[in-house]
Amino acid sequence: MFLDGLVRSLNVQQRSVCDMVGPESPEIVVDEGRLSSELESYRNWLDENTEKVYEIAEEARSKGLDFADTVEIPRAADLASRTEKLLEEYLRPTPDEDPIRIEEDLRKLLSKVDRETASIQIAVEVGKRMHKLTADVRRSIDTGLRVGLAVLTEAVLVAPLEGIGDVKILNNEDGTEFLSIEFCGPIRAAGGTAQALGVLIGDMVRRELGLNRYIPSTPEVERVKEEFGLYRKGLQYKPPPEEIEMIVRACPVMINGESTEDIECSGFKEVRNIDGARVRGGVLLVIGEGLCLKAPKVQKHTDRLNIPGWDFIAHFASKGKSEEQENSFKRRVIKTDSRFMDDVIAGRPVFGEPSQPGAFRIRYGRSRASGLAAAGINPVSMEAMQGFLAVGTQMKVERPGKAAAVTPAVDIEGPMVLLEDGGFHRIDSMEEWNSIKDNVVRLWDSGEMLVGFGEFLENNKNLVPSPYNKDWWAADLAENLDQPQKVEEFASIIGVSREHLPPGLPFNGAISRGGEPALDRVRRRRDWNRYLRNLEMDWQQIKRICIKFGTAPPPPFNPWWSDLPLSFTGKLIEALLNSKIKSKGLRIPDVVQGWSPEQKLEDIGLDIPSTGAWPRWTEVETNGVIKSSLLVLGIQHTHRRGDIVIPSNWEALLEGLGLEVEGSQIKMRADAAPHVTDRVAKIRAATDSLRVEEVRRGEIEAEREVERIRAQTAARQRGMSIAETEKEGDEAAEAIEDPGPSNPKELMAAQHLLDDHEVDRSLWLVRKLSDLRWEDAVPCRIGSRMGRPEKASRRKMKPLVHSLFPIGDHGGPQRLLGEAAKRGRIRVETGPRICVKCGMESPMLRCHNRPDSSVPEECGGKTRRRPIRGNRTPRRLGQRTSIPVAGLLEVKRRSLGLDRLPEKIKSVKGLMSYEQTPEPLEKGILRARNELSVFRDGTARYDMIDVPVTHFRPSEIHTSWEILSKLGYSHDVDGNPLTGDEQILELFPQDFIPSSLAIEHLTSTCNFVDELLTRFYGMESFYRVNSADDLVGHLAIGLAPHTSGGVLCRIIGWTDASAGYAHPLFHAAKRRNCDGDEDSIMMLMDGLLNFSRAILPANRGGRMDAPLVLTTRLNPSEIDKEALNVDCSWQYPRAFYEASQGQPHPAELKSYIEIVEHRLGTYGDLRGYGWTHDSGALDAGPANSSYKTLETMVDKMNAQLELGSKLRPVDVSKVASQVIESHFLPDLRGNLVAFTRQKVRCVRCGESYRRMPLAGRCIKADKLGADRLDKGVDDSSMCGGKITLTVSEGSVRKYIKVTQHVMENYGVDLYTRQRVDWLSDSVDSLFNDDTVTVMTLSDFL
Repeated sequence: MFLDGLVRSLNVQQRSVCDMVGPESPEIVVDEGRLSSELESYRNWLDENTEKVYEIAEEARSKGLDFADTVEIPRAADLASRTEKLLEEYLRPTPDEDPIRIEEDLRKLLSKVDRETASIQIAVEVGKRMHKLTADVRRSIDTGLRVGLAVLTEAVLVAPLEGIGDVKILNNEDGTEFLSIEFCGPIRAAGGTAQALGVLIGDMVRRELGLNRYIPSTPEVERVKEEFGLYRKGLQYKPPPEEIEMIVRACPVMINGESTEDIECSGFKEVRNIDGARVRGGVLLVIGEGLCLKAPKVQKHTDRLNIPGWDFIAHFASKGKSEEQENSFKRRVIKTDSRFMDDVIAGRPVFGEPSQPGAFRIRYGRSRASGLAAAGINPVSMEAMQGFLAVGTQMKVERPGKAAAVTPAVDIEGPMVLLEDGGFHRIDSMEEWNSIKDNVVRLWDSGEMLVGFGEFLENNKNLVPSPYNKDWWAADLAENLDQPQKVEEFASIIGVSREHLPPGLPFNGAISRGGEPALDRVRRRRDWNRYLRNLEMDWQQIKRICIKFGTAPPPPFNPWWSDLPLSFTGKLIEALLNSKIKSKGLRIPDVVQGWSPEQKLEDIGLDIPSTGAWPRWTEVETNGVIKSSLLVLGIQHTHRRGDIVIPSNWEALLEGLGLEVEGSQIKMRADAAPHVTDRVAKIRAATDSLRVEEVRRGEIEAEREVERIRAQTAARQRGMSIAETEKEGDEAAEAIEDPGPSNPKELMAAQHLLDDHEVDRSLWLVRKLSDLRWEDAVPCRIGSRMGRPEKASRRKMKPLVHSLFPIGDHGGPQRLLGEAAKRGRIRVETGPRICVKCGMESPMLRCHNRPDSSVPEECGGKTRRRPIRGNRTPRRLGQRTSIPVAGLLEVKRRSLGLDRLPEKIKSVKGLMSYEQTPEPLEKGILRARNELSVFRDGTARYDMIDVPVTHFRPSEIHTSWEILSKLGYSHDVDGNPLTGDEQILELFPQDFIPSSLAIEHLTSTCNFVDELLTRFYGMESFYRVNSADDLVGHLAIGLAPHTSGGVLCRIIGWTDASAGYAHPLFHAAKRRNCDGDEDSIMMLMDGLLNFSRAILPANRGGRMDAPLVLTTRLNPSEIDKEALNVDCSWQYPRAFYEASQGQPHPAELKSYIEIVEHRLGTYGDLRGYGWTHDSGALDAGPANSSYKTLETMVDKMNAQLELGSKLRPVDVSKVASQVIESHFLPDLRGNLVAFTRQKVRCVRCGESYRRMPLAGRCIKADKLGADRLDKGVDDSSMCGGKITLTVSEGSVRKYIKVTQHVMENYGVDLYTRQRVDWLSDSVDSLFNDDTVTVMTLSDFL
């Protein structure tokens, strides 16, 4: 982390990058002097301006007009400081004493050990210190546990506050005391590691304090088993009953929890030590996703610290790990993963089925705007997907993770399309796309997807083979150009003089014998890599380079050989031998006579393959063998009078198939037929061998199953338990031995042959026929579908709220304060408070009572909370209180100096906070005046999808270079002084680029704050914003929904995308990544003036999404570890591409690729990042996804299926069925159930009833007449409003017509069709009286 060049926040001397270079990490080189100086100035700027804002806010707060007289968002520079400030209330021995100081101790621990170890040690220490001060075992364990959990979650998540409901000391059946930890729903946000280690921390603290271990009873164990069976929400791992029993019985502490689900247990409903009968979600999360899945991490600490009682964890740590047999067969075929297809949603298209040819092709690297789970897509591909992809749109992907946010990348290939006239082209520019988009009949290939090495490392997934693209070719060639003579030969081959090439050599050595600075060497290698990647050459030049330097042909001279069925090659070679070389390219005669995109050929001239049918993605029945071959190979071509014309790059096609050119004729150089015949015969024989082996194994399994059933039946008859019965069956089945195949070597050879053939297909033949080296151009495709659309909108409570002031039902359906004022006085729930000046009761922070009722001036004295009578501990303090709203509004209008009040001031029905004290009404009035919505914590927020960026151009963010220069951007990425808007700058880690859609909201916020300062606090305005440029340079707070810690940021410009661009480390500091997550920002002054803990909801989770602490500095070693896997390299080395062919685990290649983790503690952990591919304009592609621009679900569904019908890797009928199965049918069933269980509602007052009142109208007592009603007055005081349904017939029927339209136009399977018809009939039966049939005479004729 960059600091002032002297020390880090952890008091550790800053290391030079040279000290970090070792055998386990790549060379790390950054411009230390410049970057450290820039960062020091940047941090000083942040500190000074933050201090300025805090001083103004403290002055405003000191006037006593708010809940607290000081700012309630404390600043923290590091993890130790955040932890202490976040848990201050728990660290107090008594409410009146100062909290235990842990900041310095924790900081020292973090400087010596890793975070997980530090969390355990500090938790034990805090528990002991608290016990020494209070002698309260329960309280001490509770405090220590929360501190440890806070350290594990970077003191940002809400888990330490809300994830632990309570810590209890309970009794075993033998009377001994044990520890029970109650986990709640918010513990999910902590992740499995923190959940599991939380249990371990609790055990260690209770040992230190002398508490006995937990000895569960049988009902307690069986209750957990039953809960797992009833739990319906997603769990990453659901352990079987025997594993549940093992964990519950062996765990030294009781994993308890609050009831979170509506489902009740029936078998073990009332169990000792467990409150309630409902399912406890927190318990299941901690056991399933914590102890089971994260057992290896737990075992690492239990073994190292030699903790007794945790031997059971070894069973789960070793589960699934078995030593590979020496002769085990490792397949080359990449395993598909279809989980992303589980929930296809209507209106959100599938872009490619798992690993299907035509889906996105992987390309390794990182752009300026990718990483941290975001993937790069060519903007043309974004448009080609009918505009469903835009910057920030979430894609559910097959690999390496579950999802990715879309960002632009112009240095990768765009889509390949088939046109109505038969033309087949790759489209890389928007100009090309706009000229042909109306003529596209098939999106043959989606283009490339840019994915970093770090994404595989973070997701713990094996690498997939890299395609042989320009990146690999450039790395390949660069490492061969290791002598000046070779560079001269290379220059001669490409026909340029040496002076026009980059200086020096592209390999690792120095540019001259005297050496050169390391930074210059890095830039030289980067410049050579870019030069080679962008070099355009003809076939003869490529061929000479391949022969001279041992490279393979790069694109576009590297057809997709591994996609071409081997059986197609004979027909293709025959057609090529009959073709001619013309001035406009290679012309294959008479192969597309009468071609049309809708044709279906009955006979393609080939025998049926051994699989029974040609792969769907070849589309050979539509295009014929020759055209399908060219399409599958990715060779661009056009049609001309029944001929196919290949205008360029056809030479590689001939070379690969053993052909050569003589004059204008094509001759055979090497005969492919014998190779093909022999290969096909071997493949058929291998297929037969595997089929025989499959039959043999099936017979063995059938015998074993019979014995298993026989043994299990006998065991049940003997009264054995479920686990014992399963064991008996397994032993009986294992007793039947498998003698194995008759010829194991032959079977292994058959497996290898078929595996190689599935991977290589025609590439095998090309390597036989050509003397050149050939590598696979398309080894891997990534299936994907659309997830959530991008988002940039203001945060609103539902419905929109201006003022956190309770008005009950007096404001009408829109909850208008003006409507409530028409009633004069209203009775609502507010907390009891007493004025310290006049002694009268007032629910407001400042006494609203008038000393003289005829004068519109209030007392204004400060109020304090009235003590609770008796020993009650209510959840909330509210009581029915009468408030003169009309008079109150008039007083506030006068005090604010307004001529009139806003027409609509929207309030809340009631307050959810503990004290239930309204915020100052003046704030709501001023928000309404500025058309600003308020969130439940008193702040105004704007939500945006998270997308990463590390470098930008001033022109891309609509901020001039002159303004940026004043903000500290003095040099571009190459160290040149900043003098223009097109230079590329490296983003400071806490700078933020919000969507331009946020300008209006942020401007309104600033105007509101300025009015608040001048009219309410009597101070000078602060922002004085008149345009978007005036917002640049101001500070804000970034906050994620599931956290309790904000991160300081600075606005430096705007993007026209519906997303928020920020540094990957900034997103990670909020405990987020960029896989489609959305977060909010609020202006710093707004948060400091208006946020208060006193108005947060008192229910579970009420402190989530609240800035309880503000991180002012980013330390990469103290944020979410995912950010440490972000790529920082300028290019990948040849060794990486070669090693990836074996699909290794990324940890094995970690030393090849520079990531943030390698830079920790150096001057490069925050600055000096590299990127491999350019992103282009940050807002490239559609401004908004079609999902947002299309109005109706019918339009969205039609667009989804129309796109599916054009995409080669998508079976549109399958998608249609999945949409109906996973979206429409569940929705229709749910709406039917909701209609039958619905309540009815009064349209006047909003009161709801489970059943229709017998009076036929609303019987709720009018608030003003409530007292009279209690005294027996007639029902004239009732509301009397009209009663209406809350679920309408239209909401039940809304998807029926869409579903029927889909079935009619795209076809679905019979089972799905029958399910839809049955549900449609059920709906008709519900709304139509089918018991009465009207018949006419014609019915009997």
